[in-house]
Amino acid sequence: MKIKHWAGYGTVNASRINDGVAKLHVRVTGNHEQGLKRYDEYDLYRWLVKRFDKSVPDYITWMRSMPMIDIREGWTPDYDTCDYYFYY
Repeated sequence: MKIKHWAGYGTVNASRINDGVAKLHVRVTGNHEQGLKRYDEYDLYRWLVKRFDKSVPDYITWMRSMPMIDIREGWTPDYDTCDYYFYY
C-alpha cells in the first residue's frame, strides 16, 4: 500500500510480511531524499505499527511492553528497501 513518508511529504510503498520471525515485519520501498530508515520509536509507532497492527494499544502501553526494533536496510537499482522487525 502507498503510505505517506515519515518526513511528512512524499509517498513510499509499505507491505506487511508474514514470515513468523517477528510479531510485525514491515517492508518499506521507494525513493525519498530523507531516506527510509527511522530510529525514533514514537515515529515508527505512528508511521508503521499503528497502521499495520490494529490490535496495538496506545503508545505508552506499547512502550511498556518493551518492544525491540530491528531495522535492516537494502538497495536495488530501482529503489531503496528497509525492513522493520518489531518484537513486542
